[in-house]
Amino acid sequence: MQSKSVVSIAHTLPHPGREEIAVAVRRAVALAGGLPESVRPGATVLLKPNLVEIPYTRKSGAVTHPELCRAVAGLVLERGADPVIADAAGMGSDTEAVISFMGYDQLRRDGYTVLDLKKEKTVRVKNPAATVLPQIEVYERALTADVLINLPVMKTHDQTEVTLSLKNLKGLLADSSKKAMHRRALFRGIPEIAAFFKPSFTVLDGIYAQEGVGPVYGDPVEMDLVIAGRDMVALDTVAGLIMGYRPEEVPTTVLAAQMGLGTAALSGIVIAGLPWESVQRRFKRCSESEILKEVPPGSLRIGGGTCSGCQNTIIAVLVELKARGQLTALTGRTIITGSLPEEELSGEPLFVGNCTRRYPGADYIAGCPPENSWIIDLLLEPDR
Repeated sequence: MQSKSVVSIAHTLPHPGREEIAVAVRRAVALAGGLPESVRPGATVLLKPNLVEIPYTRKSGAVTHPELCRAVAGLVLERGADPVIADAAGMGSDTEAVISFMGYDQLRRDGYTVLDLKKEKTVRVKNPAATVLPQIEVYERALTADVLINLPVMKTHDQTEVTLSLKNLKGLLADSSKKAMHRRALFRGIPEIAAFFKPSFTVLDGIYAQEGVGPVYGDPVEMDLVIAGRDMVALDTVAGLIMGYRPEEVPTTVLAAQMGLGTAALSGIVIAGLPWESVQRRFKRCSESEILKEVPPGSLRIGGGTCSGCQNTIIAVLVELKARGQLTALTGRTIITGSLPEEELSGEPLFVGNCTRRYPGADYIAGCPPENSWIIDLLLEPDR
């Protein structure tokens, strides 16, 4: 009989400091069965946080808390292994700037290794089981480490609904492969990358989380949680439930379960520590943003057949343009997703997403869904 997956939930005090976070991490890891046996003397253990971009505050919930990394690194050291904290910021973002802003440079001063993977060597390797990216360019450090431990954040996402343990592993890809995944099929590409890297353990940072238009521009939510486990699908299922998402509402969770990466059925999961219902809080979705009320009339046509990926992408683009004070870039343009609207367009068309490739138009951005920055860059192109 197959054993059930264990997902642990531990709580910290409000506004926790270093010691409180360390206690919660130790408890969550122990309740989830402890670090794997592969974390042994002499082993190199890559700790993969989420360092996506410089947030507007350290408590925004966009970036993994450095003290959670310190706590996990401490447990690794207790086993006699060598922890290496490493990540690459999102496309177009400066990892070193994130490291400095979030206080990861203090970990360096305290003797921990913190790497900007964008400065590290990449290698091109085959991923024969994948249909989206059968060849990928990855950071060599992710391949040479003896053990990979995943340290994501609990937050919503403007394309994949949530970004938890499965989505966090995309950061181990070089930018060229990230771009290729967006062009082809992001939702399926994520679990295929998770299957390739196979982290041995995950510790989810739910201390400062984020709702709304995540993964950067959302609203902070203090949850004071640490969630741990070896089954990424089970962990994402439980974390999603805490955030108010049923497993079937998150495409990456559904696809990962179908691929056999873990279980998304609560009947196959044992919750250790706090019951998930006791800490549940419904997170505001990206699609619930009020930004659509602020766009110029006629500048947006969300056509039939538009998936949540493209719809949420457009919302995130609008939020970022507003944050920059550049919503006026939509003046005279009509962004179109899905099926072509029957009514006459009031502005110069910009077709977004692979579903619109069959329509003739002056501008077209491919992707399933496209990267937000591609749309913004085109809209802000000089001399248009």
